[in-house]
Amino acid sequence: MIRKVILALLAFSACGLNAGPQSEQEFQRIHSLIKPQPGESPWRQINWLTSVSEARQRAATENKPILIFTAADGSPLGRT
Repeated sequence: MIRKVILALLAFSACGLNAGPQSEQEFQRIHSLIKPQPGESPWRQINWLTSVSEARQRAATENKPILIFTAADGSPLGRT
């Protein structure tokens, strides 16, 4: 994904510092470079839970571990 964003930025810079795509076709071409592709981010297909207590109950019921994402200050889901 980062590679696609860099490619799009390079494409924009090739058109001029403040210039965007010169035509609808050029816009569509650049858009297709940065648009998420099917299967590119399989983690987005997971039904993530945002309630820690609900996740704990479900993990215990299914005998599975849980994964908790936190921000640098410990806030869940990066809410700072």
